[in-house]
Order: sequence, then C-alpha cells, then structure tokens
Amino acid sequence: MNKQISKVEHAVHIALTFLTGGIWLVIYVVRLYSSKKMPKNVPASNKQRIMDKVDQINSNQKPSSGTATYVKRTFASEEEAEEDDWYEFCEPYSFELVGESYKRDKLMIIIEKHNAFQAGELQLDAVLKMESDNKFDSTAVGVFIDNKPVGYVPSDYSLDVTSYMDDLNVTSIKVKAMIGWDTSNPSPAIGVRLDWNF
Repeated sequence: MNKQISKVEHAVHIALTFLTGGIWLVIYVVRLYSSKKMPKNVPASNKQRIMDKVDQINSNQKPSSGTATYVKRTFASEEEAEEDDWYEFCEPYSFELVGESYKRDKLMIIIEKHNAFQAGELQLDAVLKMESDNKFDSTAVGVFIDNKPVGYVPSDYSLDVTSYMDDLNVTSIKVKAMIGWDTSNPSPAIGVRLDWNF
C-alpha cells in the first residue's frame, strides 16, 4: 500500500530527477499523485472494521481444526472389495506405519501406562495429523497415540491421506490402532498398524 511522501523523500526524488536528466521525474509524479489520493487519517474504528473483515475472510478459507472420526468402510461382497483401490488394507489392522523405531521410547511409555507389556498387543485410538510444515515432506501425516507421536503414514500414501482429509475439511482424523511387540524379548521392536482402508 502506498503512503504519504515525507520531506526527505521529496528531496531524494528531486535530486534523483536532476541526476537522471529528468527520467526520475515520471516516477516522482506517479508517487506524488498516488499519495494524494490516499486518505491522510483513517479513523481507528474503520481500521478495526477492515481488519475484522480480513480476519473473517481468512478464517473462512482455513480448514477446520476439528478431528473427524473414521469408520472403516465395509463391502457388500468380496468382488466389490477386490475392485477397491485400497483392497490391500481391508483386513483389520493391515495398514502399517513407518518410523516407529524412532518413537520407541514414546511407545514404551504408552505400553507401560496401560500396563500391557505381557499382552504383546494393545488396541487404542490413534489420531492422524497433517504436517504441512514438515521440512522433508509437505504432505506428511504424523500418527499420535495418547498425544504422543508414534510414527508416520508411509510417504507412498501420505498424499492420498492428506487429500482425503482435505476433502473432509479436517486436519486430523481418529482411527483404530494396534501396537504390537514380542513379549519374549526384553527389548522388542514395536510396530503400529491402523484399521484404515480409506
């Protein structure tokens, strides 16, 4: 937005006009004319009204910050399921995450909290959250259980999952998750799978 020209700027424009043999005069005249068209003082009440309108417009364009709850799709027949793009994930808890090994300490806290180490598996709700500010992948989808990060949707599917959430106008979605580990190993690898065939 243009603003009024100060006395110093007037002097600079005049000096540049002389130094450029009058060429700068065109810029100076345009700037002078546009500054005259602007109101000198906008009342504070009008400024606030304008800012409120801008905020309203911007808020209408942002996706909902709510979390949708996912209900797994079912199929009328095996033939219908086989024709589906996500048939490979029709079996319960067949959608595997990646990156759990980096979140092992968080997973151990969750297992200990639920006193489930001897069970070898634990079914809980998980929340998938879009991470558009992720420096490695702008379509990354993080997975959280008990508000702790436990892994990621594989990058092969992250764009599809992000698009799915965009279509629902949400930035996160709740799904069923299964945490699994080998009880015979005192320091087992821990995996996470989702019951998810969007």
